Amino acid sequence: MDNGVTTGQEIAWISAKHSRMVGSILDQLEAALPEGAQCDKLKKLIQVPLYNFRQEVYELITGKVDLSAEE
Repeated sequence: MDNGVTTGQEIAWISAKHSRMVGSILDQLEAALPEGAQCDKLKKLIQVPLYNFRQEVYELITGKVDLSAEE
């Protein structure tokens, strides 16, 4: 189905939406925890799987991932 949306536009939309989601999660985390090294470390740890997932979505959209090879 051709909806007139390019892969680049789709990736840009996903990136913007994902960035807002990550920002919201980190804001909520900051509101729930006292400031300090533990909060900063936890925020960094949470970002890793979130951004890894975004990268996997990019790879899926661009055809770099073969879903038939997934378990």
